Amino acid sequence: MMLKVSVLSLCLISLVTLSGCRPTVQVMTTGSHVAYTEEEWAKILRKDISTTKKYVVWGNHPGANNAVMEELQRGGQVIVERAKLQQIFNEQKIRLTATPDSDADVLRVGKLVGADRVVFVEAFDRGETMSGAYVNAYGGMSRSETVHHVSVSVRAVAVDTGEIVWSGRATTDRPINNPELALPKLAAAAMRRATCLVERGYRWIEYTSDGPWGCVGKGE
Repeated sequence: MMLKVSVLSLCLISLVTLSGCRPTVQVMTTGSHVAYTEEEWAKILRKDISTTKKYVVWGNHPGANNAVMEELQRGGQVIVERAKLQQIFNEQKIRLTATPDSDADVLRVGKLVGADRVVFVEAFDRGETMSGAYVNAYGGMSRSETVHHVSVSVRAVAVDTGEIVWSGRATTDRPINNPELALPKLAAAAMRRATCLVERGYRWIEYTSDGPWGCVGKGE
């Protein structure tokens, strides 16, 4: 699977600190994928191999799931609708739980609906209360804020072999105050990092506050 490569512009939410708010935070990503062989790459360039696949997206956060589906559709991939999946779950009397057996059930249902890949999306959000006090010329005061440690991991699994085709993870370098806004953006970043073909001359640029970032094509 190969996503359309482009530079991703991203503005994350403010970081909460006891001394005030900063406008952006940095995103840190990791990723890996099954590399194309020289023969496979040559066939792809000649259009002898189609990179279009049918995908099931399954995860624990609707916003992150939607971001992954948007990335896949932007790359020309086909998505199985959630309603169709639920119908199969009901017919097969499958009740999902947060266990490895649940992943196996999703892969089995993916096969029943004719999917090539299942993308598992795992969003992590841990809240933490921070409090403190400060004094200025007008007196002192104290306050507390709830901040969130967030990250998103994605992995695409081949339905027929169970092989992990690509995987990625994105997290912020410090706590944030709006996880619902950040998690979808982290999901998109994790996917783009996972599918960035660095072995074919593409470059991955981590997020900074002063410019675009993402998977950059040759010569860009």
